Amino acid sequence: MRTVLAWLLLCGPLLAAPVSENYLCVQGHEQEATTKLQASIKEAVINFFRYRNIAINASTLSINLTTSTQGGTDSPPYFSFTGNAGTSGLGASSLAATVTAQDGTKFNVLFSSGSDNQDAAEYRIIRSERGFNREGNAIDPHCTLRLFDSGDSEATESLLIVNAGSGHALGSVHLPDRISVY
Repeated sequence: MRTVLAWLLLCGPLLAAPVSENYLCVQGHEQEATTKLQASIKEAVINFFRYRNIAINASTLSINLTTSTQGGTDSPPYFSFTGNAGTSGLGASSLAATVTAQDGTKFNVLFSSGSDNQDAAEYRIIRSERGFNREGNAIDPHCTLRLFDSGDSEATESLLIVNAGSGHALGSVHLPDRISVY
């Protein structure tokens, strides 16, 4: 009995390690992940308007995101982005960015594919390495975020671009499938 108890005490942390390592790999790197998603959103929004021949004032493009890490007790851990650029006026969808066209028309960029209750981009946290050295330190560690649907109704894979004045949707752009944090 003591052997089994000792084995459980010693191996318990090892059995839980993959989840907590995945969960922890993004901690301390939240700003890097946010900066990379903001750069991706900026490029996608500029290209969206360029392809539609709508001249925007790129200096008015304002992106503001809030992040949270979900531990994932019943599911894998994930990193969530929500918009924090003000009120959107469209249900619970969160406002990720705003931009103004050169003619003065204002546009909102929402975390949503068109559903009022979508307000987050959820990314599964994936930690990897090539192995470990003799001291137990990871060799070539990486932390990647992969877009996924955690099963809640708030997740989206798109950004919806809406005319702020009329509320009409112009279209959507897909969020990046993958963000390499380091």
